[in-house]
Amino acid sequence: MPRFTVLETSALFSNRVKYDYLFEMEMWLKGLERFFQIDCLPLSTFERSHASLKNYAEEIGAVRAGVAHMTMLATQLLGEGKEDFASFLLYLDSQVARPGTSEMPARRHGGSAETEFALVVEKLDDFAKILDELSRAPFVPLQTYLSLGRIVVGTLRQDPNLGVLFRENLRPVLDSESKQSLARVLGSLPEPAHRGALAALFVALFKGLRYAERARTAAEAAPTRKRALLVFSLLKGESDSIVLFISKQLAPRFPGGSAQTEGLRRIVTAIDAEVRKVMDVELVDVVLMKDADLVLTRLEGAAVLMRDLYQQSVTSLAETFSSGLDERTLFPAYRTRLDQSLVLREELARLAKATHEFVKAPDKKALRALVAELESFRRSGMRHLMFKDWSLFERFHAGFSRERPPRTFLPAAHQLEGFLKTLVKEIGKRSVLANHPFKGFRVDGGPSTGGPGASRYN
Repeated sequence: MPRFTVLETSALFSNRVKYDYLFEMEMWLKGLERFFQIDCLPLSTFERSHASLKNYAEEIGAVRAGVAHMTMLATQLLGEGKEDFASFLLYLDSQVARPGTSEMPARRHGGSAETEFALVVEKLDDFAKILDELSRAPFVPLQTYLSLGRIVVGTLRQDPNLGVLFRENLRPVLDSESKQSLARVLGSLPEPAHRGALAALFVALFKGLRYAERARTAAEAAPTRKRALLVFSLLKGESDSIVLFISKQLAPRFPGGSAQTEGLRRIVTAIDAEVRKVMDVELVDVVLMKDADLVLTRLEGAAVLMRDLYQQSVTSLAETFSSGLDERTLFPAYRTRLDQSLVLREELARLAKATHEFVKAPDKKALRALVAELESFRRSGMRHLMFKDWSLFERFHAGFSRERPPRTFLPAAHQLEGFLKTLVKEIGKRSVLANHPFKGFRVDGGPSTGGPGASRYN
């Protein structure tokens, strides 16, 4: 896990806005670094295994948009107040070299803070112009892409003002209720070493949550929304680091088979599965898409998946070490597993009803209603299903969208109806739904709430 500094100290800056600029600058710099790593790019299995054959011109276009945004951030940061900014530069120097380490701060040249950071703005602007030209090339091979990354990231890392943001970590700002809730969790651990490790993990999870929220914001402007892919590459890299930290450093501190070990294992499994959904499915080919609305839909869906993942990870981690925690003190707008299960069951039931209506009357109107319901489910409830079921819904949607006489889809509709009823029954077995019986359709063998036995969707 990375070391976290206290750069969030509000007294250091003229106002909270300056902290936000710094947090964003750190996010984009680290996202830029991750985006030049193939393992952190959203690629299909085929693309990943044939990475040397891929054209990376569109990826360079996304990088250009990200660097241009960093130029804007640097300009705004410089304009916030030169006196406070000079103090900030001195503080960064004091954080680079720590007692007991051989790392020394980069030597600053003479001149004002304004002049120093004006050079940062110029450097970023130069890279943006070069990237803009390269993004127009007909073909950019892998080695050129990786070489470009080493030059851009290496140059920015060596900058005395930007380099520290690669090496250090701004802490996410938490509200007072969240701090109190987490303090109770940490206070329940008898071992100080355990408290420190758990605190570092909480900070990393909350920071990932902030990244997911910023990814959605980055996708708002249509001309530059693909720059949000850099944030998702950062989330992929941070998620991998969190999984490694839990597996190699935190979990071994507790006895095998204990409640703590099992809770941590579930968190690791969830992170692996959800990140794979985002990077191997939701974001694949987004960089190539020309339809701005479709790009926004994919990016929004991916951002929601990552936000939910990090919220659930924080809550699961807190519950693993402190029973009786109300997750709504951590996330007032958090949709609990019960909420998600109720919504998922209801959406599946609506889709099953639309399918049944088509089976009864296989005409064009019923087919259009079925396709619309499938599309709605893909954008909403599908993310709460197991990853392996996604491909089935994708195939059903693609099949029913073809231009064919409605009656030719009857066999597929029967299959879909049976599949949906089975899903509703399985979801009804979730422990959180034990006191929420379903009043909808019935499936073979009893009501759709399901009988005894563990659900594969628990």
